[in-house]
Amino acid sequence: MEEDHQVREKIDPKIIVALISGLVSIVSAAVPLLSDTERNIVLVSLGFLFALVLMGICVFILFRRRLYVGIAALLLLAGSVISALLATHVVAEPVALSYADTTVSVYAGNGEREFRDGAFDECAFVSPACLSAWGDCIYVADSDRVRRLENGEASTEPFPASRYNALMIRNLESDLYVLAENRQMENGKYYNFFLRIRNGEAEVISGRLDVGAFKASVPDFAFSRGGVLWFIRLYDAPGGATATLQRLTYDRDADRYGPPEWAKDIPYEADDMKESRIAFDADDNLYISVPGQGIILRLGADEQEFRVFAGREGEHAFNDRGEATFDHPTALLPIYGRLYVLDNGVVRRLGVDGGRVTACETLAGVPPEVLNSGKVNIWTAEKGASVPGEEFAVQAHDKASLALDSRGRLLLSDPENSYIYQITED
Repeated sequence: MEEDHQVREKIDPKIIVALISGLVSIVSAAVPLLSDTERNIVLVSLGFLFALVLMGICVFILFRRRLYVGIAALLLLAGSVISALLATHVVAEPVALSYADTTVSVYAGNGEREFRDGAFDECAFVSPACLSAWGDCIYVADSDRVRRLENGEASTEPFPASRYNALMIRNLESDLYVLAENRQMENGKYYNFFLRIRNGEAEVISGRLDVGAFKASVPDFAFSRGGVLWFIRLYDAPGGATATLQRLTYDRDADRYGPPEWAKDIPYEADDMKESRIAFDADDNLYISVPGQGIILRLGADEQEFRVFAGREGEHAFNDRGEATFDHPTALLPIYGRLYVLDNGVVRRLGVDGGRVTACETLAGVPPEVLNSGKVNIWTAEKGASVPGEEFAVQAHDKASLALDSRGRLLLSDPENSYIYQITED
């Protein structure tokens, strides 16, 4: 009893202060990491646990054996080093966006959810989704209608709306192509078709895009040189869903398309590609977004295999600096050596040279965590208003699309609010 009493009396208070200070420093260094991904939180929690255990050992030794004060100090130092090492393995989730100097304004629509033709500032859309540019004309897939924007006026294209919904549209020269869905369920399923609209007449060019008793959905399609129609096809069959790249080859002499042909398997799960988009650049290089993985694939015109062109698999993060990363990329627009990407409500632009990314910057929109934080003053463009790109807010929508008109204006559709916006660089 007397020996223990003497030990407790001779303990230097500075040692206790040093131990407490060390623990506080560890906690202070680790707390900021708690806003990162789940893996980061697990690592930080392990660091906390390890530091607390060592702290307990140190305190126990100090109060039981004065000779082991040095050992206790070494243990505390080891705990600090290990915690620091854990922190270096934490991959922080970046939100490092480099905004270009842009403004966003309403290009067409008055915000009312209805079909109304007329001047751009008076017309109305129900759910404007896919955009396709041809000369001075912009085609819009708007629910079960196809709308045409030209010379400051919105009009409705001839389309069998009573039979089909217009899901995606593309134009090849003066012909309009529509990925459509029949409005009447048959055998418990809806079926997709490709239609060609020429001179106001709609012609089915593909037949049903299903596979026997199994459903096959098509998230998007695009044209390569020679009028070949390429599309993503997702199969939902027992044992797992698969994703493939397929095509309809055009016979110019007969002016008709052949049956769907398999071209390539896409090395990602169908669940990752339900909102994928596909696009060709002027050199016939193919780009495919994989939203479920946060990446963009590229298949060069002279290449045989897909490769990850931008993003990191599974990271789901916004970052323009260094290696560009993406959260949930959908719509793609490759043009003039650039690749425009719609990434979870944020419009981003990549510089492309020789099949690689040379730069990345954000044109408009804020990340969802910022949009939903309530901590910033964010504006949504309305009729007659002009909003700085870095303060523009739009709710992410899997059907939203990008297009570039003949005057070089970048357009963004907003199915949720029934607007089409224009993004202008100042």
